Amino acid sequence: MLGYLAILGATLAGLAGLPPWTIAAATIALASLSYAEHHRLYERGQELGLSAMLDSILLRSMFNGLIASGVAYGGGWVIRLL
Repeated sequence: MLGYLAILGATLAGLAGLPPWTIAAATIALASLSYAEHHRLYERGQELGLSAMLDSILLRSMFNGLIASGVAYGGGWVIRLL
């Protein structure tokens, strides 16, 4: 539910015409929520010595959050123009 609120916040930021750095804030929020949801799996992976794979997974999570936030911000910006 909090992930949807972060995406909604990015959309409203685009709609309100706030600066694009709000995309980064929403990206960090989405990645943090993902980590909080799966932190036990990350800890287990650390114990098994899978640090490189976990870093890759966290980087992909940040990229997915960036795409989702950017599209949401862009959608809000387009709606504002209409």
